[in-house]
Amino acid sequence: MLALIMLAATIDIRRDAPPVTLEQARSMSPADLGDALLKAGHSPIVEAVVGPEGMLPPPPPDLPEESEIKLFSAAEPAQQPDFCEKTRAVVTLEPVLRVQGKLPPSRPKSVLLTKLYRMAVQKNGASQCEAKRYEFFSLDEKLAGRTFTILRLLNSLQINGDRKVLVSIDDQEARGMRDYVRKNPSQAKGLLKEYTTPITNGRIAIERFPISSISNVRNYVKAWDDTLSDSDLKDEKGHDLEAISLFAGGTWNAGIVLDGGRIVKVRFKKAIPPPF
Repeated sequence: MLALIMLAATIDIRRDAPPVTLEQARSMSPADLGDALLKAGHSPIVEAVVGPEGMLPPPPPDLPEESEIKLFSAAEPAQQPDFCEKTRAVVTLEPVLRVQGKLPPSRPKSVLLTKLYRMAVQKNGASQCEAKRYEFFSLDEKLAGRTFTILRLLNSLQINGDRKVLVSIDDQEARGMRDYVRKNPSQAKGLLKEYTTPITNGRIAIERFPISSISNVRNYVKAWDDTLSDSDLKDEKGHDLEAISLFAGGTWNAGIVLDGGRIVKVRFKKAIPPPF
Protein backbone atom coordinates (compact mmCIF):
# COMPACT_ATOMS: atom_id res chain seq x y z
CA MET A 1 0.00 0.00 0.00
CA LEU A 2 2.82 2.41 0.88
CA ALA A 3 4.44 1.71 -2.50
CA LEU A 4 1.23 2.66 -4.31
CA ILE A 5 0.90 5.85 -2.27
CA MET A 6 4.45 6.80 -3.26
CA LEU A 7 3.67 5.95 -6.88
CA ALA A 8 0.58 8.13 -6.85
CA ALA A 9 2.76 11.03 -5.77
CA THR A 10 4.88 10.73 -8.92
CA ILE A 11 2.49 9.31 -11.54
CA ASP A 12 -0.71 11.22 -12.22
CA ILE A 13 -2.68 12.46 -15.20
CA ARG A 14 -1.88 15.75 -16.87
CA ARG A 15 -4.57 18.25 -15.89
CA ASP A 16 -3.79 20.24 -19.04
CA ALA A 17 -3.64 17.22 -21.34
CA PRO A 18 -4.90 17.85 -24.89
CA PRO A 19 -7.92 15.78 -25.97
CA VAL A 20 -6.99 12.70 -27.95
CA THR A 21 -8.83 10.07 -29.98
CA LEU A 22 -8.02 6.38 -29.71
CA GLU A 23 -6.80 6.45 -33.32
CA GLN A 24 -4.40 9.28 -32.50
CA ALA A 25 -3.24 7.44 -29.38
CA ARG A 26 -2.50 4.28 -31.39
CA SER A 27 -0.33 6.26 -33.79
CA MET A 28 1.88 7.62 -31.00
CA SER A 29 4.92 5.95 -29.50
CA PRO A 30 4.50 4.71 -25.90
CA ALA A 31 6.91 7.42 -24.69
CA ASP A 32 5.02 10.22 -26.46
CA LEU A 33 1.67 8.86 -25.30
CA GLY A 34 2.91 8.80 -21.71
CA ASP A 35 4.03 12.43 -22.00
CA ALA A 36 0.66 13.39 -23.48
CA LEU A 37 -1.41 11.78 -20.72
CA LEU A 38 0.76 11.88 -17.57
CA LYS A 39 2.17 14.82 -15.68
CA ALA A 40 5.87 15.56 -15.99
CA GLY A 41 8.30 13.50 -13.93
CA HIS A 42 6.67 10.11 -14.58
CA SER A 43 8.69 6.95 -15.13
CA PRO A 44 9.72 6.20 -18.76
CA ILE A 45 6.87 4.52 -20.67
CA VAL A 46 7.95 1.64 -22.92
CA GLU A 47 4.68 -0.08 -23.85
CA ALA A 48 1.06 0.94 -24.34
CA VAL A 49 -2.27 -0.72 -25.04
CA VAL A 50 -4.98 1.56 -26.44
CA GLY A 51 -8.59 0.53 -25.97
CA PRO A 52 -9.95 -2.82 -24.83
CA GLU A 53 -8.01 -6.07 -24.97
CA GLY A 54 -9.91 -9.15 -26.11
CA MET A 55 -13.57 -9.41 -27.05
CA LEU A 56 -16.05 -7.24 -25.16
CA PRO A 57 -19.81 -6.76 -25.60
CA PRO A 58 -20.80 -3.62 -27.52
CA PRO A 59 -21.52 -0.58 -25.34
CA PRO A 60 -25.13 0.54 -24.81
CA PRO A 61 -26.26 2.81 -27.65
CA ASP A 62 -26.70 6.56 -27.13
CA LEU A 63 -24.74 6.61 -23.88
CA PRO A 64 -21.34 8.23 -23.20
CA GLU A 65 -18.43 5.78 -23.44
CA GLU A 66 -15.30 5.65 -21.31
CA SER A 67 -12.08 4.44 -22.95
CA GLU A 68 -8.91 3.13 -21.34
CA ILE A 69 -5.27 3.45 -22.27
CA LYS A 70 -2.78 1.21 -20.45
CA LEU A 71 0.75 2.51 -20.05
CA PHE A 72 3.66 0.38 -18.84
CA SER A 73 6.81 1.81 -17.33
CA ALA A 74 10.33 0.54 -17.90
CA ALA A 75 11.28 -2.41 -15.70
CA GLU A 76 13.80 -2.06 -12.91
CA PRO A 77 15.10 -4.21 -10.04
CA ALA A 78 12.49 -4.63 -7.33
CA GLN A 79 13.03 -4.23 -3.62
CA GLN A 80 12.31 -7.95 -3.47
CA PRO A 81 15.61 -9.76 -4.23
CA ASP A 82 15.60 -11.80 -7.48
CA PHE A 83 12.64 -9.87 -8.90
CA CYS A 84 11.99 -7.00 -11.30
CA GLU A 85 9.07 -4.60 -11.29
CA LYS A 86 7.26 -2.15 -13.52
CA THR A 87 4.18 0.02 -13.13
CA ARG A 88 0.94 -0.35 -15.08
CA ALA A 89 -0.94 2.93 -15.32
CA VAL A 90 -4.51 2.53 -16.59
CA VAL A 91 -5.66 5.93 -17.80
CA THR A 92 -9.42 6.38 -18.13
CA LEU A 93 -10.59 9.04 -20.56
CA GLU A 94 -13.58 11.30 -19.97
CA PRO A 95 -16.79 9.69 -21.27
CA VAL A 96 -17.94 10.93 -24.69
CA LEU A 97 -20.81 10.24 -27.04
CA ARG A 98 -20.14 8.73 -30.45
CA VAL A 99 -20.48 11.06 -33.41
CA GLN A 100 -21.30 9.31 -36.69
CA GLY A 101 -20.15 6.06 -35.16
CA LYS A 102 -16.79 7.37 -33.93
CA LEU A 103 -15.56 8.50 -30.53
CA PRO A 104 -14.46 12.15 -30.51
CA PRO A 105 -11.29 13.31 -28.72
CA SER A 106 -11.28 13.07 -24.94
CA ARG A 107 -9.03 14.11 -22.06
CA PRO A 108 -7.72 11.82 -19.29
CA LYS A 109 -10.02 11.65 -16.26
CA SER A 110 -8.20 9.35 -13.83
CA VAL A 111 -5.37 6.84 -13.52
CA LEU A 112 -5.16 3.53 -11.66
CA LEU A 113 -1.66 2.29 -10.76
CA THR A 114 -0.59 -1.32 -10.23
CA LYS A 115 2.84 -2.76 -9.49
CA LEU A 116 3.81 -5.70 -11.72
CA TYR A 117 6.60 -8.21 -11.06
CA ARG A 118 8.64 -10.92 -12.74
CA MET A 119 11.59 -13.04 -11.74
CA ALA A 120 14.79 -11.55 -13.13
CA VAL A 121 16.58 -13.45 -15.89
CA GLN A 122 20.21 -14.19 -15.05
CA LYS A 123 22.51 -14.01 -18.06
CA ASN A 124 26.30 -13.68 -18.15
CA GLY A 125 26.34 -12.88 -14.45
CA ALA A 126 23.88 -10.00 -14.76
CA SER A 127 20.15 -9.62 -14.11
CA GLN A 128 17.90 -8.69 -17.03
CA CYS A 129 14.60 -7.05 -16.13
CA GLU A 130 12.80 -5.79 -19.23
CA ALA A 131 10.12 -7.92 -20.89
CA LYS A 132 6.66 -7.59 -22.42
CA ARG A 133 3.75 -6.70 -20.16
CA TYR A 134 2.30 -10.23 -20.31
CA GLU A 135 5.46 -11.63 -18.71
CA PHE A 136 4.73 -9.75 -15.47
CA PHE A 137 2.19 -10.53 -12.74
CA SER A 138 0.35 -8.44 -10.17
CA LEU A 139 0.19 -9.57 -6.57
CA ASP A 140 -2.92 -11.45 -5.47
CA GLU A 141 -4.27 -9.73 -2.34
CA LYS A 142 -4.55 -13.01 -0.41
CA LEU A 143 -1.07 -14.25 -1.30
CA ALA A 144 0.68 -10.86 -1.17
CA GLY A 145 4.37 -11.25 -0.24
CA ARG A 146 4.01 -15.02 0.08
CA THR A 147 4.11 -15.03 -3.73
CA PHE A 148 7.80 -14.16 -3.80
CA THR A 149 8.68 -16.91 -1.31
CA ILE A 150 6.86 -19.56 -3.33
CA LEU A 151 8.42 -18.49 -6.63
CA ARG A 152 11.88 -18.57 -5.06
CA LEU A 153 11.18 -22.13 -3.93
CA LEU A 154 10.09 -23.00 -7.48
CA ASN A 155 13.19 -21.35 -8.91
CA SER A 156 15.39 -23.36 -6.52
CA LEU A 157 13.62 -26.54 -7.62
CA GLN A 158 14.21 -25.63 -11.26
CA ILE A 159 17.92 -24.99 -10.68
CA ASN A 160 18.81 -27.66 -8.14
CA GLY A 161 16.12 -30.33 -8.53
CA ASP A 162 14.68 -32.45 -5.74
CA ARG A 163 13.80 -36.11 -6.24
CA LYS A 164 11.37 -35.95 -3.33
CA VAL A 165 9.15 -33.52 -5.22
CA LEU A 166 6.53 -35.18 -7.45
CA VAL A 167 6.48 -33.42 -10.85
CA SER A 168 4.21 -34.35 -13.76
CA ILE A 169 2.97 -32.80 -17.01
CA ASP A 170 0.03 -33.11 -19.37
CA ASP A 171 1.28 -31.58 -22.64
CA GLN A 172 -1.99 -31.07 -24.50
CA GLU A 173 -0.53 -28.33 -26.68
CA ALA A 174 2.13 -30.52 -28.33
CA ARG A 175 -0.28 -33.45 -28.74
CA GLY A 176 -2.83 -31.19 -30.40
CA MET A 177 -0.17 -29.73 -32.70
CA ARG A 178 1.09 -33.21 -33.58
CA ASP A 179 -2.42 -34.38 -34.49
CA TYR A 180 -3.01 -31.24 -36.55
CA VAL A 181 0.22 -31.77 -38.52
CA ARG A 182 -0.69 -35.41 -39.17
CA LYS A 183 -3.95 -34.26 -40.72
CA ASN A 184 -2.35 -31.31 -42.49
CA PRO A 185 1.19 -32.38 -43.40
CA SER A 186 1.73 -29.33 -45.60
CA GLN A 187 1.64 -27.19 -42.45
CA ALA A 188 4.69 -28.96 -40.98
CA LYS A 189 7.17 -27.09 -43.17
CA GLY A 190 9.51 -25.06 -40.99
CA LEU A 191 7.83 -26.20 -37.77
CA LEU A 192 10.36 -27.17 -35.11
CA LYS A 193 10.08 -30.74 -33.84
CA GLU A 194 9.76 -29.55 -30.25
CA TYR A 195 6.33 -28.09 -31.03
CA THR A 196 4.95 -31.52 -31.98
CA THR A 197 6.85 -33.61 -29.42
CA PRO A 198 4.93 -33.78 -26.13
CA ILE A 199 6.89 -33.38 -22.92
CA THR A 200 6.21 -36.46 -20.82
CA ASN A 201 8.94 -36.26 -18.18
CA GLY A 202 8.26 -34.06 -15.17
CA ARG A 203 11.94 -33.24 -14.69
CA ILE A 204 12.19 -31.95 -18.25
CA ALA A 205 9.00 -29.97 -17.70
CA ILE A 206 10.38 -28.20 -14.63
CA GLU A 207 13.55 -27.35 -16.55
CA ARG A 208 11.57 -25.84 -19.44
CA PHE A 209 8.93 -24.04 -17.39
CA PRO A 210 9.19 -20.29 -18.25
CA ILE A 211 9.45 -19.01 -14.70
CA SER A 212 10.32 -15.48 -15.87
CA SER A 213 7.15 -15.31 -17.98
CA ILE A 214 4.57 -15.86 -15.22
CA SER A 215 1.53 -13.65 -15.78
CA ASN A 216 -0.76 -14.89 -13.00
CA VAL A 217 -0.22 -16.25 -9.48
CA ARG A 218 -3.08 -16.95 -7.08
CA ASN A 219 -4.43 -19.40 -4.56
CA TYR A 220 -5.65 -22.65 -6.11
CA VAL A 221 -9.45 -22.75 -6.42
CA LYS A 222 -10.86 -26.10 -7.48
CA ALA A 223 -13.92 -24.49 -9.11
CA TRP A 224 -11.62 -22.65 -11.55
CA ASP A 225 -8.70 -25.05 -11.90
CA ASP A 226 -8.36 -28.71 -12.83
CA THR A 227 -4.58 -29.06 -12.70
CA LEU A 228 -4.63 -30.75 -9.26
CA SER A 229 -6.73 -33.69 -8.05
CA ASP A 230 -8.50 -33.91 -4.69
CA SER A 231 -5.82 -36.27 -3.42
CA ASP A 232 -3.10 -33.74 -4.32
CA LEU A 233 -4.65 -31.25 -1.91
CA LYS A 234 -4.40 -33.50 1.19
CA ASP A 235 -1.46 -34.96 3.08
CA GLU A 236 -1.27 -38.58 4.25
CA LYS A 237 -3.31 -37.73 7.35
CA GLY A 238 -6.01 -35.97 5.35
CA HIS A 239 -4.98 -32.45 6.31
CA ASP A 240 -5.37 -29.65 3.78
CA LEU A 241 -2.20 -28.56 1.98
CA GLU A 242 -1.43 -25.12 0.60
CA ALA A 243 -1.85 -24.91 -3.18
CA ILE A 244 -1.42 -22.15 -5.74
CA SER A 245 -2.02 -21.76 -9.47
CA LEU A 246 0.39 -20.27 -11.98
CA PHE A 247 -0.03 -19.29 -15.61
CA ALA A 248 3.07 -18.60 -17.69
CA GLY A 249 4.30 -18.25 -21.26
CA GLY A 250 0.82 -18.19 -22.74
CA THR A 251 0.29 -21.97 -22.49
CA TRP A 252 1.69 -23.23 -19.16
CA ASN A 253 -0.67 -23.85 -16.23
CA ALA A 254 0.84 -25.15 -13.01
CA GLY A 255 -0.61 -26.37 -9.74
CA ILE A 256 1.94 -26.05 -6.93
CA VAL A 257 1.35 -27.91 -3.65
CA LEU A 258 3.27 -26.92 -0.52
CA ASP A 259 3.64 -28.56 2.85
CA GLY A 260 4.98 -25.98 5.27
CA GLY A 261 8.08 -24.40 3.81
CA ARG A 262 8.67 -26.76 0.89
CA ILE A 263 7.12 -27.68 -2.44
CA VAL A 264 5.93 -31.31 -2.51
CA LYS A 265 4.08 -31.53 -5.86
CA VAL A 266 4.04 -29.70 -9.17
CA ARG A 267 1.43 -30.55 -11.80
CA PHE A 268 1.86 -28.89 -15.19
CA LYS A 269 -0.74 -28.63 -17.91
CA LYS A 270 0.38 -27.15 -21.21
CA ALA A 271 -2.46 -26.07 -23.49
CA ILE A 272 -3.47 -23.19 -25.74
CA PRO A 273 -6.14 -21.28 -23.81
CA PRO A 274 -9.53 -20.59 -25.45
CA PRO A 275 -10.08 -17.09 -26.83
CA PHE A 276 -11.79 -14.61 -24.57
